[in-house]
Amino acid sequence: MDVLKVIASLVPWVDSKVAKHVAYPFKLGSNIRALESALENLLARKEDVKTEILNAERENKAPTEQINLWMKEVEAIELKAKETHQMYQRLCRCIWNISPNLWLNYKISKRAAKKHEEVTNLYKKKETISVIIDMPPSLAPKMQASSSKSSNLESMLQNIRDDAHNIIGIWGMGGIGKTHLMKQINNELSRDCAFDVVVFVTCSKECYNYEERVQNEIINKLGLSKNGSMEQKQGTIYNFLRKKSFVLLLDDLWDCVDLDTVGIPDPMELHTCKRKVVLTTRSAEICGQMDVMKRIKVDILNWEDAWSLFIEKVTKETIDSDPLIKKFAMDVVKELGGLPLALITIGRAMRDKTDHYDWEEAIMQLKQARLDDVESSSVNKSVFHTLKFSYDSLKNDTLRQCFLHCSLWPEDFSIRKERLIELWMGSGLIDKPEIHAAYTIGYTYINNLLSVCLLEIDNDYAIKMHDVIRDMALWIANNHGVDTNKWINVSAGTHNELREIDVFGNTEKLFVMNNYTGIVSFSIKSSSTKLITLLINHNSVNDTKLLRLELFSELTMLDLSYSNLRAFPVEICKLVHLQFLNLSGNYHATMTVPEELVALINLRYFLLRETDCTFPESVLSKLKSLRMLDLRKYYMEDDFEIFPMLEEDLKGLPQFQALGITISIHGMLKFGKLSQISVPVRWLVVSKYKESSLSISSCFLGNSQLQRYLFTFGIRDSDDVHCVNFESASENQSICHLERLQNLSFSWMKNMKEVIWRNLDPKDVFPRLQFLEFASCHQLQSISWVVNLPRTRELTITDCIHMKKLVCVDELKNSGINVIQHSFPFLKNLYLSSNGDLEIISDPMNTFPALELMDVFKCAKLKKLPFEQSNTPRKLKLIRGSEEWWNNIEMEDASHRSLLQPFFKKWK
Repeated sequence: MDVLKVIASLVPWVDSKVAKHVAYPFKLGSNIRALESALENLLARKEDVKTEILNAERENKAPTEQINLWMKEVEAIELKAKETHQMYQRLCRCIWNISPNLWLNYKISKRAAKKHEEVTNLYKKKETISVIIDMPPSLAPKMQASSSKSSNLESMLQNIRDDAHNIIGIWGMGGIGKTHLMKQINNELSRDCAFDVVVFVTCSKECYNYEERVQNEIINKLGLSKNGSMEQKQGTIYNFLRKKSFVLLLDDLWDCVDLDTVGIPDPMELHTCKRKVVLTTRSAEICGQMDVMKRIKVDILNWEDAWSLFIEKVTKETIDSDPLIKKFAMDVVKELGGLPLALITIGRAMRDKTDHYDWEEAIMQLKQARLDDVESSSVNKSVFHTLKFSYDSLKNDTLRQCFLHCSLWPEDFSIRKERLIELWMGSGLIDKPEIHAAYTIGYTYINNLLSVCLLEIDNDYAIKMHDVIRDMALWIANNHGVDTNKWINVSAGTHNELREIDVFGNTEKLFVMNNYTGIVSFSIKSSSTKLITLLINHNSVNDTKLLRLELFSELTMLDLSYSNLRAFPVEICKLVHLQFLNLSGNYHATMTVPEELVALINLRYFLLRETDCTFPESVLSKLKSLRMLDLRKYYMEDDFEIFPMLEEDLKGLPQFQALGITISIHGMLKFGKLSQISVPVRWLVVSKYKESSLSISSCFLGNSQLQRYLFTFGIRDSDDVHCVNFESASENQSICHLERLQNLSFSWMKNMKEVIWRNLDPKDVFPRLQFLEFASCHQLQSISWVVNLPRTRELTITDCIHMKKLVCVDELKNSGINVIQHSFPFLKNLYLSSNGDLEIISDPMNTFPALELMDVFKCAKLKKLPFEQSNTPRKLKLIRGSEEWWNNIEMEDASHRSLLQPFFKKWK
């Protein structure tokens, strides 16, 4: 019975299936028409989808993967439907469209019915599929960058790809090309399969919250969820990146970013994925705060690269349009000093200037620090306004004013740090009654300006200012170019004569330099003047009356140094507001300081270096504001009479802090005063010792004033001296501690053979000594004791003609001094000149880890460098000498010479 029930239930199904198949040959036409109608609807829907996708792409959206697959299915079914229709058409040749071949009719009709069903289902499927999705950004999108590749690009890419440095800092002045380099790095890494993600984030000075700004940029760049708090976004970014190799490029960083707060997986953590953070900043301080492992400073372009970049922007067609234009264009490039931002901006501004008069005018404006007048760009994009961000970001107004005062020196001038600090002190920008504190603050300010690239290092003693940066500073000082006469800098050079210099009513600061043919006079363009700073350096002032100093009654700072004065300008004594007076370097004058000087009750700084002068009795004692008096001279006669009077007058001044003086040791000892100096001596040069042995300890080291204040100490012009002794009869070595001494020199001591240490250690006597010089000490054999100096940065050996070996550790041990180190840990610069017998610098065990510069001149017997290939100083930048000397240096092998060759530069 069960079997019969099953059969009975199957009969309707079998009947329907049989009827369906029997009907296929007779429904061929209707099935084909139904398929055509359904396909037409499906293709119409496909066109609608294509239009929707096209519109979405214009809004930075993209089709979903599902809709892409649906489109492919539509294309496939369309082909099959057309094939079915073509099969049908071949059967329609019979009368009434009926083929005698029932089997073919059956097959085609069945196929059409099946395709109709598939087309209908595909049409309905579209309703369940999302067509558009917000398009996530490329994980390494390319950025627009100049076609000229940065010279630092390859080394930067190598550092990023290496595993040694995970956080890399690129720093340099504004406009130097850091962003351009970062864009090129981004574009190169976009093709690098070693990284899954490359994210470029532009920071700025105006960021209200650096972590939040960076976090939101990364979220946007990666197309991650924007919902939630900072903590939730932190987790979102971390989860996305934690298993990926990534490079985060942070451009134009002005403040420290906590990467952990942003959500960046720790780049320092050991991981199978590569994690790199590369940042650009104008401040070396930011590199330190960001724990940068590798710092790369971007320098200005060399001439070839600067010219190439300028030509790219101004076009070769413009340069070739007039024979004179190329010459003017080369002058423009020289004026812009290799600064890419300036080259690009001015190049674009001059692109259509095909008249040489336009170029000649541009040169004149650039020479007058009017770069903004040359530009045709908007104010917001100008070079000065871009560079001014660094100025605006300085910590306070005092530091900003200190920076602006650097512009008073001429272009390309090497500015001595000490002179710059004294300018700041004289201008009231550093106002500390304790002179050492004032100089310390000054050096800190210089370092701050160096760290943000507003100043450049020239050498350990001096800094420089980039021409464009200097022009910007003058532009700012002159009220953004509105008051062009507020700060005036006049530099005539050696071949031009300044007949007359204009001083306007609004002129506050005037600097006249390098006018050796003489200043005739000042032309006063107003009934009154606001001039408060007058600097006349390296001039030939034939008649000070022509300077009309009495008209500048508001002067607080006057500098007439190196101006060939013949006598003390008495009119100075009427400048009652004067705080700073510099009459140094007037070699040919024997100045008698007038008694009227007592009127300068506000005078704080009085400099008479390299100038012979005499003081009337008690004049100095009446200058109650005096803080510093510098009377150092390069050479002096055996005369001591001036010092007792000076000491008597100065020790009663309540604010006096620093004396600079050159004195005769012989005369001092004769008066019994050398070890009893009672005034604060900061700079001391002693000379003319007549005995064969000079005991420094008995003369100087026990003096409390020298221990407390002495900063620079020199011994010179003592040919009778055979040895200099540092010795202590007491076990208490603290009495021999010159805690502030940073500069020490021995010069023109032709018979000095050695420096002897007894019961004293150099490191205890000179704990802060940085600069050490031996000059014309012909009989000196070695200076082994310097290896124990803990902080020496610069060592100069000149004309020590019989010295064969600089440092011998065995000799040091034999002298009873314990060798505390086998390296010069901070020595940066080593200068060797005219040391004819010098063969060896030091024992192989001594290392020079911080050495950057080694100068060798006329040391023909020196055949070995003070380091081998295995311990080549990692900071080495330059070795200078004659080509003949360099070729005769004994190297370990060819690879050693190949390693050092890039550092060598021939003396000019």
